[in-house]
Formats: sequence, structure tokens, C-alpha cells
Amino acid sequence: MKINVNIKLAKLLSLMVISLIVLASCDPDKSLNVSPNAISDQSIKSVDGILGLTVAMQVGTSEFYTGDRSRILSIWSWQMCAPAGLGRPQPVQWNTYLMQEDGFPDDVWKTGYRTIKICNDIIDNMDPSLKFGAANTEIQSTLVGMAKANKALVLGELAAIYGSIPIKIVGLESSDFVSQTAAFAEVQKLLDEAVTSFNLGGASGLLSRDLNFKGDKTKWIETCHSLMARYFLMTKDYTKAASHAKLGIKTAAGNLLAQWSDNAGEHNPWAHWALDESGEPIRVDEAGDTRIAQYFKANGPNGEFVGFWHPRSDTLNFKPDTNEVVGIRAASLKKYAAYATKFPMITLDETGFILAEASAKTGDEATATAIVNAVRTAAGLPAFSGTGAALLAEVMKQKHLQLFLEGQTYYDMRRLGTLPQATVPNRFIYPITEKTANPKVPSDAGVDMSAVSK
Repeated sequence: MKINVNIKLAKLLSLMVISLIVLASCDPDKSLNVSPNAISDQSIKSVDGILGLTVAMQVGTSEFYTGDRSRILSIWSWQMCAPAGLGRPQPVQWNTYLMQEDGFPDDVWKTGYRTIKICNDIIDNMDPSLKFGAANTEIQSTLVGMAKANKALVLGELAAIYGSIPIKIVGLESSDFVSQTAAFAEVQKLLDEAVTSFNLGGASGLLSRDLNFKGDKTKWIETCHSLMARYFLMTKDYTKAASHAKLGIKTAAGNLLAQWSDNAGEHNPWAHWALDESGEPIRVDEAGDTRIAQYFKANGPNGEFVGFWHPRSDTLNFKPDTNEVVGIRAASLKKYAAYATKFPMITLDETGFILAEASAKTGDEATATAIVNAVRTAAGLPAFSGTGAALLAEVMKQKHLQLFLEGQTYYDMRRLGTLPQATVPNRFIYPITEKTANPKVPSDAGVDMSAVSK
């Protein structure tokens, strides 16, 4: 029987059962788990069920954002090279931008739509009859807001990566694809609705299953505005991007982070890359930049940080680092090299760079300069004083460095026409599982990416 993959895989909610155990510091209600692959709908429509889904949703979003999505986009924007790897064909494919329908495009798609299904289950099964304690209304509103915010984040990244995507799932029907522009409109609508939900009450300190903010509505509302700013910037609406960035994350304590730990099965994927795969970073820096020591481990013969030359760098004016030493592997990753490292999904830093670019694009160069120089000062660099195209280039360079490995710099390069090589793809191809199961998948060649590309 043919079943649309974003329905079929999402129905396998064993992830929820696992997630109830991990990251939650409590035992699950055994009544939820009749069988790992057959959790009853009635069990989901309960307080324990919704709280279990809430943890599962956050785990799913964390895996989606931190995994192959950030890895491939970091390679494509030349922040990272895939290591050679004995007998492993993937690195050659990744470094030369080759895609297979059953490779990372398939994994990212499945992880994303599985998470969206969990978000939908929270939204659709929230009921006034459920009792979450004395602050019932506040907790319910917060949970719905969280589900809509997470769904918006995942849909926004899927739209950015693939272009035309499904935004509505109906039973086991094959899903319709909407244009990339329509998908981003749905993302903004979800974020508006999330803000409305958070404004209905908030449950600050009362929601332990909120692994980031414990129900703090102020931080969640700021997160929503930062996400709105991200996707307005991505679609080149600089005025709205600036206005929402000003309402966005105010302190580092408001950063939305993917959750990882030292427990088996809860490791940051980038730590696996750094510790097990010997990933090789590409350094783009200035002398004296303190971020070098924050991101990398010194590995040169005299304790210096040795850079790495991308195998295709000679095709553009993108030369090896002056510290490159033949025969010595690049400085190994330090920034996300611990299994328990939380990974940024939307942050104060990114919000500031969104405002800086949008300000530069709309004539407010003073704001853009102030933001970029605050970053340079923190990195031990002298102030920048350029204007016009030079200022915009400096904003993008500092964002490229500051948001190392987060994946957003690829979108910036694509939007501004500065991808490091003409053969870097504009999007992921559609995955084999969806193409096999869903007759409505568009032709890869016909997908319109003009909403986000130069």
C-alpha cells in the first residue's frame, strides 16, 4: 500500500516514547506505551500524552536543525570540509555537491515532517477538559504556542531547503505541495498565532517539559519575533525583518537551543562529527580574532592554529589560510565538540545580524555599523568604518564567522549571490521516499527558488 512518507513516518511515534524517558528526568506513564509502534490516540489525548509529545517535539526539532541540515549547509558555504574517510563515499559527494535521493535529502525530509506531525498532535489534541494543574489555561496556551513556534521553525527551514513543500497533512491522503512563497506565508501565520497563544497567559517556571524556557512567555514571544525576522530576511522583506528583529531576543538567556546531553542516544551530532569523523573546518579570519581559539584546537607544530584549504578553492579567489602546513590536518573542531553542547537554533547574535543586514539594506548604516563593531570588539578586532557595499560585506563576513556551523550563512550567500562556487546547489532535491509514495511531488527542475535567491 502506498502511503505518503510524511504521514507514514510521522505515525511511528516511538520517538515519543523514547523522548519521554530522555531529557525529562521522570518515568513515562506506562499506559501510554501499549506497543512502541502502536501508541493509542486516546493515550495521546491526555495530560501525560501531551507532555510526552512536548518533549518529543523538542527532541525532533533539535535533531532536525542540528543534524544533516546544518552539516551539509556548512559544507556548501565552505565553513567545513567533509573528511576523506576510509571507504566512505559521502565526503566526496558532499564536497562536490552531489546529492542522492536516498541520502541526506531523504533524512532531513523525514525528520522534519515527523516533527511537524508531533507538533500537529499537540495542537489538535489540546482540549479544555485536560487538567494541567492550577495554571491550566496558562500551561495549555503555552504548550500550543510552543507547538506552533516549533512547527514554524521546521516548516521555514524545509521551505528554505527544498522550495515548494506540503504545509497541510490530511489523514493518509497524498499531500499537496504549495509554492515556496505560500510556505513562508504559512510560517509567518503560525508565528503570529504562537505569539497570540503565549499572550493568553504564560506559565513561567511551571512547565518543566519546556526544556528551554520553562514556560517563560516573554522569552518565547521574543523567539517568535526573531524567527519572523529570519524568514522575512530570507525572503528579502528587509523592512519587516528589521521591525521584528527589534522585538526579538534581548539577551543570550533567550537563545533557543537544541538540547543534547552526555547520555547515550542524546549526543550532539556535531560532537560525533568532531570526535569520530575528524571533520575539517575551513578558517576565514583576521589576525587576533579570539574566535579562533573558541572554535578550534591548536594543532600546528608550534601550537598554532593550522587552517585547511578547500579542495576546490583554486577555482575562485578563496585561498588557503596563510598558516596552512602541508601534511598536517586542519585544526579540529572545538566549538561543538562535546556531546552535551547545546546547539543554537535562533539566538541573540543571529537577531543582531538580521537587524544589521536589514538596516544596511534600508539606509540605516549607523545601526549596521554599531552592531558589526560590537561583534568585532568582542572578538578582539579593531572597529570597522566602511560604508555601502563594504559595510554589507563586513556584516555578512562577521555573521559567517559568528554563526559558525549553524547553516544560516548558506541562505545568506544564496540570497546575496555570494555562494563560494557556481556549482553549489540552490536547494536539496526531493527525497526518494516521497517521490515513490506521493504522485504530487513537483519536478526538481521546475521548483521556483526566486523568493530566496539572487
